[in-house]
Amino acid sequence: MLKKTVPLLVVLSVRELPRVATVAVVSLAIAIAANAVHPMQLPLLTAKGQPGLPRWVASRFHAVDAEEAMRLVENPKVMVVDTRDTDDFSQQHIPGAISLPYHGFDEHYSQFTASVSKERPLLLYCYGTDCGLAARVAKRLMIKGYTKVTILRGGIKAWEAAHLPLETPAVHKGE
Repeated sequence: MLKKTVPLLVVLSVRELPRVATVAVVSLAIAIAANAVHPMQLPLLTAKGQPGLPRWVASRFHAVDAEEAMRLVENPKVMVVDTRDTDDFSQQHIPGAISLPYHGFDEHYSQFTASVSKERPLLLYCYGTDCGLAARVAKRLMIKGYTKVTILRGGIKAWEAAHLPLETPAVHKGE
């Protein structure tokens, strides 16, 4: 029984090869087209700008390392924005930061916009190198009219690695 089944599968596979190839080529074409128009397009063939960010986003803000971010934080005009979840923010964050989480952006945005003018320089950060939350929030803020957006490259992990200060609420210090 098995001997008859295997040749039949091979014959069917060979006979269906043109259809399978057609579906694969059409699927690839659709994926490339969708990526080209998606606001968070992936850099498929070139790595221009910031990985995983559309060029129009990368051209409107720049990413800074932790030391340069520290200089920005020291400027009272700069608003530091934590894009991580509110639980993570409440445990530990960069001193003076406010929370505007990507997950929950719509719920927090009205309070954010009421207290932060669109001309104010912003420094956004998230978890780390592989985290795209800060870039996604930056994109949303730029769409809403914020013009001076900077992202901390490497997020809070880079900040910690540079041994820069973190704010930990008293509740989490065990006091």
